[in-house]
Amino acid sequence: MPVLNPFLRALFQSSVLAHARPAQDYVLLVPTTESLIYGVDTETGKRYADIVDDEDFLGSHVLRIPLLPPKEAKEANVRDGRTKARTYPTATGRSVIVKEHTVFTNKGFKLLTQAHLLQDALYYSPSNETQQWLVYYISKPLLGSYEAAPIRPATLPVMSIFSEPADTAAQPQKRDIKSFNELLNSFPMIARQMQPGLERLFNEFGKELGKPLPPPPSQISSSDSLGGSTQVSDGGSVKTNGIVRLPFPQDDLFEDEEDMMRKALETAVTAGIDLFQGVDKQQLSLLGATTDLTGPAVERLIERYVAESVHDSLLFPRLCLIHKAEDQELDRRIRQMDCLDVAQVGIAIEDGQDGKKDLQTRIQSGVAAFRKLGVAGSPQEMLDILVETERALSETGRVSTIADEEKRATAMTINADILVSLLLLVIIRAQVRHLQARLAYMQRFIFIDDVESGEIGYALSTFEAVLVYLARDGGGLRKASRQNKILWDAVKSGNLDEVKSLFHGSSSAIVDDFVEEPALLPISRITTSSSLSSMNGSISKTLSEAGGLAHVFPFQTKEVGKKTKKHVKMLSRSMSASSSFSQLSHAATIETTLSGIEGDTSIPSLAQTQDSLGNSVLMMAVESQQVLVLQYLLTLPDHFPINVILSDASSDGTTLLSAAIQLANLDLVRIILEYLLQNLDESMFKDYIATQDSRGRTAAHYIFNTPELIKELAELIPWRQKDKIGHTPLFAVCRTYDHADYSNMVSEALSAAKDVQQGGEALRVEDHDDDKGNSLLHIVKDSNVAHRILYECDVDPNTMNDKKFTPLMLASKYGRIDMVRIFFGDPRIDIHLRESRGLTAVELAKDDEVRNRIDDLTLFSTTATSSKADSTGRITAIVRSFFVEDGSTRFVLKSGAPNTAVSSTTYTITTSRRSVQDFQNLALWLAMDNPASYIPILRAGMFRTPFQLHSRPSRSVLYDAQTTLDRFLKVMISHPTFSQHEMLWEFFLVPDMAPETIAERAKLKAELLQEKIQDEYEPMTSPTDLRDVESVILHSRDLVRRVGISTRILLRKGNVLNYALSDVAEAVALLAQGIGSLGKPSLDPLPKAHVDAMTKFASHMQTESASNPLAIYIDSLRSFNDTVNAMQASLSKPSMLISRITGAKKQIDKDKQSLISNTGPKRGPFRLNLPGMEESRMKSMKEAEKRIIEAEGQVDALGKELRYTNEVVVSELAGWTTWKGALGKEEMKRYVKGMVIKERERLCGMQRVLRTLQERR
Repeated sequence: MPVLNPFLRALFQSSVLAHARPAQDYVLLVPTTESLIYGVDTETGKRYADIVDDEDFLGSHVLRIPLLPPKEAKEANVRDGRTKARTYPTATGRSVIVKEHTVFTNKGFKLLTQAHLLQDALYYSPSNETQQWLVYYISKPLLGSYEAAPIRPATLPVMSIFSEPADTAAQPQKRDIKSFNELLNSFPMIARQMQPGLERLFNEFGKELGKPLPPPPSQISSSDSLGGSTQVSDGGSVKTNGIVRLPFPQDDLFEDEEDMMRKALETAVTAGIDLFQGVDKQQLSLLGATTDLTGPAVERLIERYVAESVHDSLLFPRLCLIHKAEDQELDRRIRQMDCLDVAQVGIAIEDGQDGKKDLQTRIQSGVAAFRKLGVAGSPQEMLDILVETERALSETGRVSTIADEEKRATAMTINADILVSLLLLVIIRAQVRHLQARLAYMQRFIFIDDVESGEIGYALSTFEAVLVYLARDGGGLRKASRQNKILWDAVKSGNLDEVKSLFHGSSSAIVDDFVEEPALLPISRITTSSSLSSMNGSISKTLSEAGGLAHVFPFQTKEVGKKTKKHVKMLSRSMSASSSFSQLSHAATIETTLSGIEGDTSIPSLAQTQDSLGNSVLMMAVESQQVLVLQYLLTLPDHFPINVILSDASSDGTTLLSAAIQLANLDLVRIILEYLLQNLDESMFKDYIATQDSRGRTAAHYIFNTPELIKELAELIPWRQKDKIGHTPLFAVCRTYDHADYSNMVSEALSAAKDVQQGGEALRVEDHDDDKGNSLLHIVKDSNVAHRILYECDVDPNTMNDKKFTPLMLASKYGRIDMVRIFFGDPRIDIHLRESRGLTAVELAKDDEVRNRIDDLTLFSTTATSSKADSTGRITAIVRSFFVEDGSTRFVLKSGAPNTAVSSTTYTITTSRRSVQDFQNLALWLAMDNPASYIPILRAGMFRTPFQLHSRPSRSVLYDAQTTLDRFLKVMISHPTFSQHEMLWEFFLVPDMAPETIAERAKLKAELLQEKIQDEYEPMTSPTDLRDVESVILHSRDLVRRVGISTRILLRKGNVLNYALSDVAEAVALLAQGIGSLGKPSLDPLPKAHVDAMTKFASHMQTESASNPLAIYIDSLRSFNDTVNAMQASLSKPSMLISRITGAKKQIDKDKQSLISNTGPKRGPFRLNLPGMEESRMKSMKEAEKRIIEAEGQVDALGKELRYTNEVVVSELAGWTTWKGALGKEEMKRYVKGMVIKERERLCGMQRVLRTLQERR
């Protein structure tokens, strides 16, 4: 069956890998299936899936790993070299550079591209079941010009009548310059030319303001002092009448210090503009070509730059000193009004509590914007903040929820009187100082913009009107504020008698006694004709000439016969007009504005007052935990009817019940519950509990503060209702880690949530997952609760949150050992899952102690990779492997034996850390000690180094080595000869071993064994014995060979099945991605629930290879195949000895025949006795006799060794045959059990997905 990935399919069908030998020296860079199917080479216009058959393309992704010299390999440090770039050649002669997690193309590639290393895996060749290749998946191919071509949603192109022409859109985007500092930084040449002049300018400005002020003249007109300095061009920019000469003029006389400061700043701004105009014309042309700045825009930037440069050090502090007296008096008056309610400033609120909440929202937004005024660094910034404040008052509230643009534009416009009243409250609640100075700053120290017309003029005049009212009037509001404060203080302090007297009208607080007015303040100089002169100084208009400020003075007093209240009515046109005269058409009359500011102190109004935080009188009683006061207030239905109580909420939407529960005051909660249960039916009560605040939380989300109510309100609590971050009340209860009775509280909540759930099924935990994917198992801290959720609820124990953390990972990360123990006891838990960085639960452990405890639990885990205890109850296994900085690996070997002296469940565990070389030495030493026994081969070439790509060590190679060595150890433990060998037990019971000593001991024992064989065993040399032994051995080898053939066939089929299942999971993931394109913004989009369901289904199809039961079974078959090969090698030893014995016997017969032929005397030619012939004959006979004696001794020794070897091999063959059957049954049971668990969990996951779809129909 071909694999899904086109690259792998083509690679193993080509001849590229035929030259890549040995496989351990090569690494395959495999592009992901998605990148090949949905990727296009822009050079050829073909999909990459169609060009992967090219062998040049394939070979360019096969890396040849050069071997490091021994000295360099020994000195290499993995951690230091991981961030360094390294070059690797490809099979086609090209080269790539690998740095950290990125692959860069280098020599030989036509284009320089890069791809990310994603993950690594071991891939077995379809034609060779034991040949493995190291695969690194990369994000995209390295050849060609890659362009992603995913499935696009079926949408119509968005056409706009305002779209730019093609030639305009093709032009380079111009810079967006927001400040003059940014301009100087973006154009260094302009900054270099202006720097000396700007430094001189600021120096002279400082000197000018530092001089003593000359006495003002007795009679001088404002127009004379300001005339002739500047003129406003048609474009609105400031131009000088002549060249400004520095230092500043000394002969001008000013009306006061503020005029002098204004004149100095104006001169500085003009000089700055002149400096800019003197810059090289080429640089100015470059500025105009690369930015959207115009001349007036640059002048505004310069003006703001100059003002910001002198604001903190020179200008604003002196201005504050000038207006110090006025500001102090204004601050005092404002403090006397800090307890006003929004309904007491002359606004008749429509829509009841909803309308009042809308106004409160506007005021809060305005206060947040207005408080920025205190840190503003220039008059321009202050003016921007003022405009922002008035916009906030006009545009916030319920306007943001209106979808219709026309209705939205209408709702955004607010009546001028309402705006002034709201601005009054904003100023009172913001508590910003130096307001008079800031007003003068904005009105007199901005020269380029026209501050008397348009939106700016309207904002300033409105602000000025409020300040004038605060300075001259406001006695009624101060009285109302005082009365509110008396009531609020009485409620907060629990003064029940005072509260009763207030509501019965007997308190002196509500007597209309005389409120002493402060002395009338003179209008600030900002209202004089000189301050209201136009910015060029040539035109001076007084307030009377502009028709008065009636449009922004809603608090001016005028005798009228009829009082009317202002209403929140939205006007159909904007209040931003072109001039001060146009604003007069929107002004309310003085008669209508006067009646709304008297400050309503009637008892009904007093009962509905709210403080600046939006808290009502009832809410104040709750938050101050005044039980008696609250109980009394609830007995006043005339002032607090049920509809008012139900709608009573703080500014963030917190209801009375929610606030009481948050305070954990059970008496308050029971009073409110008793009142609600008496006045509401069950459905209304459920709706009230489900009322959400600004964070989407209900009163039930805080039920952990009063756990006594969980049982009482179990059927009324909306357990599945989520807040804005996806927390349900049950989720919130589980997160209350510091609760004294955490376990019982969570258990009661789980029972209550299950009882309320329809259908009578187990509690569906997925209904309580938050928006970050955290389930209840992720957040609980009590092991008993976790155990109950695992075994009594419908839950996915391996669910991952947005960071790919499972509950087990979080428990390990935070060191919750009891929780980890519970998770390890559940066979559904996958301990091999990895988070987004590729780390497992044990690698995320809080510290070494936690990691060691997890290793202990891994030894006794009930997962698919668990170890089986021997006859004595001892369990031995490699539980973990890790990288070492020197480029080697270590394997944590643990052995646990039951300690019955303590208890039946107590184990004594020993821990050792071993390397691959240690295991190879063990195999060598055991072979020396028992040469006839079968031992699986552990050659050095079997273990590929995981550091072939230095920056991304292969975890799959490391895990494969761990699995191989663990299987080897288990084979040795169950070996009929070595199971009780002292060297094997010493290997996992003694942490520190001495290899030299053990090797010497093994050598001595081997010599003793040979002596024992020669001394104690009878030789087996007769033809009958040899024939019988050979017959048995050949039959046994044939049987073992057939088992090996069947094992290899099963291995090959298993690999194909494993890859097929992985391809199915990947294909489903690609299908889910394709279905996702059918959702929004398609023309007829698929519901989001269906898209999410397919994504979840695809996630359930994924399985980690280390915990895949089929992959584990294949690993056991591969280990068993190694024992088959070892047994075949062991069975070949008797045949080799028989062959040697037969050969030796033939040589003996030959020597004997030669000896017989040499018994008679040798004669020379013509039968003559030649000298030396007899000596040669005697010598030959002696040599033949010697060879016969040696050969017979050798045959005798080989016969003894044959007898020993035959006994060992036959006995081990019998033990191996028994072990083989037991192993096959055990591994098959383990495989079936693992598959049943996995598929059952997968089925449960699919059922959850289907149930979610059915509920959302």
